[in-house]
Amino acid sequence: MTKLVNHPVFNIALFALLLSLPWELGQMWLYAGSAQMPHLHGIQICMAATVGDAVIMLIAFEIVATAARSQGWIRAPKTAQVAGFVLIGLAMTIAIEIIATRSAGTFSWRYTQAMPVTPLLGVGLAPLLMWLVVPLLVLWFVRRQISCAPPA
Repeated sequence: MTKLVNHPVFNIALFALLLSLPWELGQMWLYAGSAQMPHLHGIQICMAATVGDAVIMLIAFEIVATAARSQGWIRAPKTAQVAGFVLIGLAMTIAIEIIATRSAGTFSWRYTQAMPVTPLLGVGLAPLLMWLVVPLLVLWFVRRQISCAPPA
């Protein structure tokens, strides 16, 4: 159990879930229809988005780990590794937002007038800011959590 709790992947998933959920709940009002939907449905949507955020962070972490040839890169990350982690997540988020806001169906959404949108891409600023703030916090918490543990 100790080995699992000290593993970087476990900690990325844990902190991504813990830090993404409040962000998702906090930005919910910027999405069309959220004010009219039942409370439980809104929570379910935020939980699904939170799991998606965690999956994106795990993918970004693994891409950087593959390039670094070690999941231990997170113990003493180089600037390029941190930038790669954030930029990979940001790129995936931009792609998801573009697809979801331009399609119709189960996994699509629209912004309210209150959502600031980027001029060129038409992507909401709140999800972009999330990928600049939350991943850096996740990295910070993970480093603190595993700093005293032996490498996985």
